[in-house]
Amino acid sequence: MRDFQRSVLDRLETFDADPRGIEDQRQLIAGAEHDPKHPMLVADVRNWIAGWVALAPYDTRIALDDMGEVFIYVRRSFRSYGVGRQLMRAIQEAAGRLGYRKLIGRTLVENRDGLLLCRATGWREVGRHSAHARLNDGLHDVMMVEYLIPSMPVPQT
Repeated sequence: MRDFQRSVLDRLETFDADPRGIEDQRQLIAGAEHDPKHPMLVADVRNWIAGWVALAPYDTRIALDDMGEVFIYVRRSFRSYGVGRQLMRAIQEAAGRLGYRKLIGRTLVENRDGLLLCRATGWREVGRHSAHARLNDGLHDVMMVEYLIPSMPVPQT
């Protein structure tokens, strides 16, 4: 949790303005446990939470309900060991099984590790929002990324 709080304060990995309290975190986890369409996956390495990834609704309009937004976080001490890639691939597979056709994400342009993770797991950059995220030191550009889920072959009858 301290690692996530530090990332909030650093303003490179998250858009959160303040660290989430324990109760807020519990509510997020409980919500994912009761909503199979929007899972949260956790990487546990020897009883340490190495990272997590969550699939959230992208939009409530019916034409967009087969798209999801991905949020991912990897604890600093577990970066560069493949945890992020494993989490990203796991959520991509889960999304495919759940019937999603596309995943979207947003990351600060300065978050090079996040952009490298996206590229390494098949995401592509689709646009840049200039001066989009307001953080303590001013406005920052945000990169939009997407992942098209491979379509499943239709069974022949």
